[in-house]
Amino acid sequence: TTTTTTTTTTTTTTTTTTTTTTTTTKKTTTTTKTTTTTTTTTTTPCDGCNCPVNMYMDPNGSSGMQTIESPNYPSLYPSNSLCEWRFFTDANARITMVFDSFKVQGTRGCKKDYLYVGRIRKYNRVSLCGTRMPSNFSLRSAKSQIIIKFVSDATKNKSGFRANLVAA
Repeated sequence: TTTTTTTTTTTTTTTTTTTTTTTTTKKTTTTTKTTTTTTTTTTTPCDGCNCPVNMYMDPNGSSGMQTIESPNYPSLYPSNSLCEWRFFTDANARITMVFDSFKVQGTRGCKKDYLYVGRIRKYNRVSLCGTRMPSNFSLRSAKSQIIIKFVSDATKNKSGFRANLVAA
């Protein structure tokens, strides 16, 4: 999925011609309009925050491992972020999510900034926030799909998260 920006430039040229003869004076005016349109296309890859990501992960191919990050990671994530990733794989495979880093504003019940992970074993879905993650903490999809959403409000911002997903 891509975002496209188009810029259009218009150039107009006007030409006036005057012709004079000795026996009869004749004035001819010709106006020619030329319009040139230039289109510039800029393509920005979808990163989950500028548009939702829907991605197939091939457990036997190069797309079997993916990394996702909060916006601006490892710098502070922006206020009012909303990012969404949906990963899916073969029917008999599962997706495991392991965190490299996790620092999201912590609040009771993770009501302000949080990382939502859905369609997972053991919990069905979780909302994660705070700055301490248990060692060896990982999440595994219940079936062949996992849904991830990152949400931030307008208050405290932290460095966010970086997570690896593996389909197997």
